[in-house]
Amino acid sequence: MKWKRERKSTSNLTSKKFDEVLQFKGQCGRIDFSHRNMELYITVQNDNRDSQSQIENVKLLSGGERSFATLSLLISLGESVECPFRVIDEFDVFMDVVSRKIALTQLIEEGLYQKHRQFIFITPQDLNSITPTHEVKIIKLTNPSKIIPNQGTLLTN
Repeated sequence: MKWKRERKSTSNLTSKKFDEVLQFKGQCGRIDFSHRNMELYITVQNDNRDSQSQIENVKLLSGGERSFATLSLLISLGESVECPFRVIDEFDVFMDVVSRKIALTQLIEEGLYQKHRQFIFITPQDLNSITPTHEVKIIKLTNPSKIIPNQGTLLTN
């Protein structure tokens, strides 16, 4: 029975953190875990002041809204997972400029708060708005140069 209490506590903390992350964007939401059915139900309210903007089917969100909700889910689940590092690839796909800035700020704050973990964020987007520090490193790769015409693959030697 102890594991059921722990599972319930983890579910509640995850849902609370999900809502906290969405609040940074003026949204709110919750995660409902159905352990019996092994299902997860996500509700997002696009405007935390307007209950009419509540969406229970995540597929109805725009691409950017879905990306931000997914990132919020990953951050909230990460709170209860003990792992020395986290890698998030293309987290900002489909996000508009404002959502992307909020997401980057939230991710960096999360990384600074959890100093016992290493965070790696991979994005093809521009990171000029982020100021590197001794705790925040930016490694920019050069663009691939040898591309076969009319094909999206790199030449190999």
